[in-house]
Amino acid sequence: MATVRLELQDKNDNELRDFAELHITKMTGNANFPDPEPLPADFDPDAAAYRAKLAEIAVAEAALAALRSQKDALRVTVESNLTTRGRYVQNKSGGDPAIILSSGFEIQDERTTTTGLPQPQNLVARIGDNAGDVDLMCHAVKRAKSYIWQCREHIEGQPPGAWTQAKVSTRSSVTATGLISGRKYAFRVQALGPNETESPWSDEAVCMAA
Repeated sequence: MATVRLELQDKNDNELRDFAELHITKMTGNANFPDPEPLPADFDPDAAAYRAKLAEIAVAEAALAALRSQKDALRVTVESNLTTRGRYVQNKSGGDPAIILSSGFEIQDERTTTTGLPQPQNLVARIGDNAGDVDLMCHAVKRAKSYIWQCREHIEGQPPGAWTQAKVSTRSSVTATGLISGRKYAFRVQALGPNETESPWSDEAVCMAA
């Protein structure tokens, strides 16, 4: 005897939407199921509301992505301005700690200069919530200021391609976006610290994009 297969938890949001709508299409006018439970009056509006909510989220995410892009561009400008201002304060202060502190800038502590960072450990890659997403995380690296995340397509039996930058973050977790759904990717991460120090690249983690 055949058994209905749903596997709903394995489907991402868009797959669940399409699955429900295909079911509605197939059930409409189907003489095999004259009295479905729940009734179409209850089932169909819920599926429609779910589709509408996903569309709202997509619009909001696009707007948020645009805002983040604008923020990132402004951050580059602010960092450049602060770097220039830092050189100015250094020159004008003559290295006097009190004068430097009066500017609101801090003083470099030579005793805690970082000479190197350890390799990021326990990189984990998991399928994301949205199409083309993969969630990445690793153990935080002490004194790391930022993390560079890279990826490349992973095809069994074929030589690997070149690494490309997926994300730059200040935290040890991030979501890689814009990947091709259903394809496998390898990921790695590097920590960056003060004084232009860098860690070795982490071991690779492989995951399929949502």
